Amino acid sequence: MEAINFLQEILKISLVASIACISYYYYKYFTRENPLPGPFPLPFIGNIHQIFKNHSFDIGKLQDKYGDLCEFYAGSKRFILLCNNDLIQKITKPAVNGPFHNRINGVDEGLKEIGLLDAGLVFNNDYDNWQYHRKFFTKVMMSPQFIKQSVIVVQDIFLGMEKHWDKFEENTVFEFNHWMTRYFFDTIFITTTNKSAHALTNYYTELTPNEKSSLPESILKESNTFVEFVDSFVYSVFYFFLVPRIIRNFPGISRNTQYIKDRVSWLRNNLDNTIKSRREEIFKTPIDQKLTSDMLTMFLTVNTERDVTERIADNHHDEPMPDKEIQENFIEVLSAGIDTGSNSMCFLVDFLENNPKVKLRMIEEIERVLGKDPNSSFTLEDLSKLEYVEAIIKEASRLRVIVPTIFKINSVPEVIGGYKWSKGTCFMMSIDKIQNHKSYWKDPEIFNPDRFMDDPESKNKVYMFGGSLRKCPGRNLAMMELKATLAMLYRKYDIELVGPLKDILEYLGNAMN
Repeated sequence: MEAINFLQEILKISLVASIACISYYYYKYFTRENPLPGPFPLPFIGNIHQIFKNHSFDIGKLQDKYGDLCEFYAGSKRFILLCNNDLIQKITKPAVNGPFHNRINGVDEGLKEIGLLDAGLVFNNDYDNWQYHRKFFTKVMMSPQFIKQSVIVVQDIFLGMEKHWDKFEENTVFEFNHWMTRYFFDTIFITTTNKSAHALTNYYTELTPNEKSSLPESILKESNTFVEFVDSFVYSVFYFFLVPRIIRNFPGISRNTQYIKDRVSWLRNNLDNTIKSRREEIFKTPIDQKLTSDMLTMFLTVNTERDVTERIADNHHDEPMPDKEIQENFIEVLSAGIDTGSNSMCFLVDFLENNPKVKLRMIEEIERVLGKDPNSSFTLEDLSKLEYVEAIIKEASRLRVIVPTIFKINSVPEVIGGYKWSKGTCFMMSIDKIQNHKSYWKDPEIFNPDRFMDDPESKNKVYMFGGSLRKCPGRNLAMMELKATLAMLYRKYDIELVGPLKDILEYLGNAMN
């Protein structure tokens, strides 16, 4: 009897607590600053049940229903959705330590759970620390010498991929997205570490199990796991940022949450091993022997006697870089360099195969600039002359946005959309909607690269590499890789799509990857 009474008291307390929490939730909602159109949120979960479906986030329908300036909730976290170019001009304006420099609140519990706060570039709210890390990326990835060297690397890796392709029968059907993921992984890994990841060799070995590989099975297995888990890391960022903790830890869902965390932990642990291995190599290298100037070596040697950064450090950073920060920078390089490149190539091929006139004109430009020998090498200067190829890349990125949303948070009160917003307001820029807005683009649904040939100002309305001072530091490398890969692919191969790229389109579409 006492047990029953105890349970009844617990239920009463739980009921009162629930009513109090729900009442407070809706009190905050109905007294919120600047009410905007948007779906009505549910207690604790907000609108997650409406925007998170099939393991992806779909916010496109919100703009269709509620307009260019609207709102939604992820748990108790309110987001102001901005869907036209005029609304984001102040946010994307380059400004040193400006009011929209930060992407997130510095105490976000979801990102903290997976160790993403105040390190690296993407979620670093400490401006001085962010600027310091940015120097490394700028020093390497924006350097003309680095890009020129990377042109050679890209050609070598593509040649290696071709050697695998040549072993298949002529009419073999390729899962192009899988090849591209490994191709870009090999490319970014060797350009940042000066080491091979063997991802393409591993994938070929999977497809031809009867052929014996010259590489140890352990290396092949690890490279494949790396590719999979980098993809999981990218997904985890949005999952832990937008999905409220109460949902992440809900029975049935908590297993998936732990699965994602385990993959992120595996990736971090193995990147640590890579870092330690490279540190040991540096230690064993004779002091009079010059070290390579790849990015990982820069991270490891800054402010040491083997420093290869040529004085990147400043008065505020005179100590060697901690392993945690090296790891975060390394993981950002990999995650940014693999998915974006491979998905972009898949979309490009899809657009070209469905627009034969554009494809023919592109091939004519490639042959005119690079020559008709499909095996001839080329330089960065050659690639810079492929203007129509670049227009195709920009138009594809306009229609199929690889990173369809960008988050920003204001550090001081600001006016956006005619409303004054308090410090700490979360803004979400819908790049997907902005780049397909009828107010800025004629026939936005049509694939037309000429819009970038005829109207030079169009380039200012495409956010392929983001905006403001946080613009992607690897943009020159990324554009070079896409131009080079398209050129090598289409000057030699006759491509035919067996079917639409459904898996990629469904995964991205309006999703936030």
